[in-house]
Amino acid sequence: MPFMKRLVFGFLVFMMSAGVVWAGERGYQLVAGRDGKLCAKVLEAFREDLDDRSRLRYQHEIFRQITWKPVELSGQGPKTSRCSSLIQAMFDLDNDGQPDLVVKSTFCMKGSPSDSFYKFPAGSAVLEQANWQDLSPLLATPDKFERTGGIYPLTQLSVEETGVSPMPLTGVFTVQPFIVDGSTYLSLTDGRVEWIVITKYLRGEQFEDRCYLRMAGR
Repeated sequence: MPFMKRLVFGFLVFMMSAGVVWAGERGYQLVAGRDGKLCAKVLEAFREDLDDRSRLRYQHEIFRQITWKPVELSGQGPKTSRCSSLIQAMFDLDNDGQPDLVVKSTFCMKGSPSDSFYKFPAGSAVLEQANWQDLSPLLATPDKFERTGGIYPLTQLSVEETGVSPMPLTGVFTVQPFIVDGSTYLSLTDGRVEWIVITKYLRGEQFEDRCYLRMAGR
């Protein structure tokens, strides 16, 4: 069998078997993935990270490898709360071998918190240029995830191959970077928390989805 046909066949078998392997398990199950080893590791970690109400705590070791600290901006800022926070960390977001300054914001839409992130070179002075009355230097970067009020379509999930027709992530988003085997990935979900997308950040607002997880019973 030619190499490309073997590759496609193996991927289809993996996607079709994923639901069978994890069927009946608690919490999230794997619906489709492009990297079986990664998806299995993430699924195990996420299951360990669920609280007694089947909600992710984001306290597993894969999340704790990134150290976040508050952003200090000049000007009169809001009191830190779930609807007004800026945090920063230094890590290789795009997996190019160089550290990046990543600023993560959480602001509310209709009372529900939603995450965005903005990427800059490690030596960027953007946080000195911005202030609470003018965040435009932060928001102007083309390298970001900024979807509050918008959508994130699950474009790499084939309805024909899986029999599943997912709605896109929409509205408010939870974005959690994490590291597995030295590579950085993102966990994306929305306010419904039915679907979790495990994706790699590429550049600009481009992503490469690796795994699709779905809450069992939904």
